[in-house]
Amino acid sequence: MASPPLFRFAVIADSHVNPSEQDNISPFASHRLTNERLRHTVAMLNALGPAFVVHVGDMIHPVPEAVSYPRAVRQFRDTMAELACPVHLVPGNHDVGDKQADYVPAGAIRPEYVELYSRHFGEHFYGFDRQGCHFAVINTSLINSGLPQEQEQAEWLEADLAAHAGQRIFLFMHYPPFVATPDEHGHYDNIDEPGRSWLLAAVARHKVAAAFTGHVHNFFLNRHADTNFYLMPSTAFVRADYAETLHVGQPPEHENGRNDVAKLGVMVVDVHEERIVTQFLRSFGDGPERAAAQRDWPRLPPSAGELPAPGVELRHGWTVLYDIPYSSMLDEFRRKRARNDYPILALWEMGVRRLRVPLDDLLDVASRARMEAVAVQGCRFAVFHFGWPGEAALDAVRRHRHLLDELELVLRWPPAPDLDARLAAARERAGVPLVLSRFWNASGESRDGKQIKLLVDHGFTVDDELPAAPAADGLVFRIARDTSAHEGIARAAEAAEGRGLRAQVHVRLADDSPARAQHDEWRNTCRVLETALCSHFHRGHRVFLDTLGDVDRGYFPRTGLIDRRGNPRLAGRALRNLNGALSELPPVRTLDWHETTDGLLGEARAGEMVLLLPLPDTPGRVWHGPVPGLPDRCEGCRVDLGSGAQAVVEGDAGRLVRGDAGGPVLWILRPVS
Repeated sequence: MASPPLFRFAVIADSHVNPSEQDNISPFASHRLTNERLRHTVAMLNALGPAFVVHVGDMIHPVPEAVSYPRAVRQFRDTMAELACPVHLVPGNHDVGDKQADYVPAGAIRPEYVELYSRHFGEHFYGFDRQGCHFAVINTSLINSGLPQEQEQAEWLEADLAAHAGQRIFLFMHYPPFVATPDEHGHYDNIDEPGRSWLLAAVARHKVAAAFTGHVHNFFLNRHADTNFYLMPSTAFVRADYAETLHVGQPPEHENGRNDVAKLGVMVVDVHEERIVTQFLRSFGDGPERAAAQRDWPRLPPSAGELPAPGVELRHGWTVLYDIPYSSMLDEFRRKRARNDYPILALWEMGVRRLRVPLDDLLDVASRARMEAVAVQGCRFAVFHFGWPGEAALDAVRRHRHLLDELELVLRWPPAPDLDARLAAARERAGVPLVLSRFWNASGESRDGKQIKLLVDHGFTVDDELPAAPAADGLVFRIARDTSAHEGIARAAEAAEGRGLRAQVHVRLADDSPARAQHDEWRNTCRVLETALCSHFHRGHRVFLDTLGDVDRGYFPRTGLIDRRGNPRLAGRALRNLNGALSELPPVRTLDWHETTDGLLGEARAGEMVLLLPLPDTPGRVWHGPVPGLPDRCEGCRVDLGSGAQAVVEGDAGRLVRGDAGGPVLWILRPVS
């Protein structure tokens, strides 16, 4: 089990509180909900129990020149008074004025705005300490302003960081230094030069552990030198201009992306002796999902340590920079660039540690930089390549082996006689475990004239004649959609173990036909949960789900763990909560599957606990016992895997297992004598 943190803090951003519940000071209907959404966030924070909260700016919506500024401050203060811990505030551009630039849409910072902020909110740059860690807050609207306070803040920050050398330092600001790349041009959402380079140099020089920013109302992860920058989502609304990175339309209730409530929430940071663990928890604003605001599982983020959850295939481009169209709302004269980092956020919250990508990603400088940023959080990559990589590629694998779990080679079959010798040489040069996969195509299968097949795939099946003892660390197996995941994984593990190897098992969500869709979200969710429980049981092997995101165009259409907006589907939420529940238990030591008239039932043992995972054929179907091997009387809990909510159960609960229409369930039961 994971050791408890030294302490926990939380970060929120951009609450944009209105002067009153009735004031409609924005043209967007959802803006009327910002005050209520902050109240919901405060209740959520009180349940999480942090030692303190940092709000990284734009506490209120009226800008300093607005007559409603003091009334909005009072609304904000009244709401935050319900918070059960201290809150530290960071000035945002709505609180203290925009950065100094000719192209900004509102009034820039000036001395009277700084004085107004100080009167209502307190210091605008300062530091504080807790348990050997130092926390620094700066006013990024000052940077490049030419105001006297700019130099005062710069001198203070340099001295403050130097004075706390050797401690872990956390930095909080409103404007991020950059959104996509450190050399991007100045725009509404970043810090302009020369202030940007000064700040980044200071962060690198003083080895800041982590930096948190607001302003963009979306999640982005950046890394500079040894510091991760977490660009925070809002508690109130999403900046709709960045919806362009999603390449999918928005339903009317989303207000063109602004009211995509699945992207609202808080960041929880657990500070351990040897690491920090950041976890984003979705608040869901005020929508129907609000009651299911995410439960705080202890070991889901990869940085929390090892968890035998299944890995995922990253088929979609995950490092792409998108051009954001200029608009009259904020940036009218130049395009800015951004990535879609929501898939990364979803991976962390689901507990996924292993990602499968082409070797090309490692060899590309920009993509490798993204791999570095993700690896720092505890993820590792399985990189694959068709054919034999050249010496330069193998040398690159060796140089960056700290990012990798293994190198997967996909080879034509049958192989050349010198297979073992070439595998041994490649493994020695690469310096990482090497797994072997078999290339397959449809050559020769179109001869009947009924259908022309143009398909390629890879991986052994359990019915193939497997290599006797290749000079590799493992074999790749593919589990087709029409094969049950538990049967395929168990047979692959047995076949690999019989040769002293590790199985790497790819479980397909896609159909075998490129034209046939697999859009039944319930059945896909059941397949994901079946795969995940097997992954926790077969700990010495690697299991991958194919794939992370929906495929809604092209070939083999299917739903995934997240939709095209990067929001978790039922399968993603259920995987998150199953991994979370299992992370609190001893390792799964036994696993049996029972095929019944109601569907599939997984029965596992973790220590003295009995785990029941009923996967009915249809949602809401009643599951009837008795369950094989379960004593008459039990006590424990029942986890709704759709929401993470738990209910205590006792007595003979194990004799009748019900699946609710809202989602699948996991029973965690202790036999009672």
